[in-house]
Amino acid sequence: MDIVDRFQIPILDTIALRNPQGTQLGQRIVEGAIVLIDELGFEEFNFKKLALSIGTTEASVYRYFASKQKLLLYLMNWYWGRLECRLLLQTQGGSPKERLKKALDLVLVLQPTALSLTTEKRLQRIVIHEAPKVFLTKDVDSDHRTGYHSIYTEIVQYITELVLAYQPACKYPEMLVSSLLEGSLQQRFFGEHLPEVTNSSEQEDAVAVFYTQLFFSYLDHE
Repeated sequence: MDIVDRFQIPILDTIALRNPQGTQLGQRIVEGAIVLIDELGFEEFNFKKLALSIGTTEASVYRYFASKQKLLLYLMNWYWGRLECRLLLQTQGGSPKERLKKALDLVLVLQPTALSLTTEKRLQRIVIHEAPKVFLTKDVDSDHRTGYHSIYTEIVQYITELVLAYQPACKYPEMLVSSLLEGSLQQRFFGEHLPEVTNSSEQEDAVAVFYTQLFFSYLDHE
């Protein structure tokens, strides 16, 4: 078992009506949702299709999640929560620059985990394609007050602390970090769907290399 899997992500309990990881049906709902959202896209996904694909009833799905938006929130927080655990575990030692560089590696390089490889790849694709949809809604302020975006903001704040430990004079550290998180996902989306507006390389991960260079160039220029 991956050590990250031993940690509980508290915010997930407030998003789901019932802990899906606590039952076999709940686990099938989450795994089935990952497959369908990856294959169909969030707009075409619904609980009726999910129930049919995993051999249960639509009412059973609603016992775990009040809406498909809450299910997407759950998946996003599951992804970011696992990343937050890795950041806390793997950036404790070394110089400020080494710790910051390790944090960027964790954020920018798509990491293998103890999840099945197929499930992990699907979840990462969902984050790349669907993550903005948990923010770009009319309910974003209410969701934020409820704490649904707290894991994401904690990641930004944690990396911001690493930035300031390396370069205390940085004027806009949160903006820098959130631009890194969102921009790198968008560039991966462009690389798959709008390659004319980005760059790629067969020799290296162009997104990771570009954002690491951009990040440190900005900080070292301060």
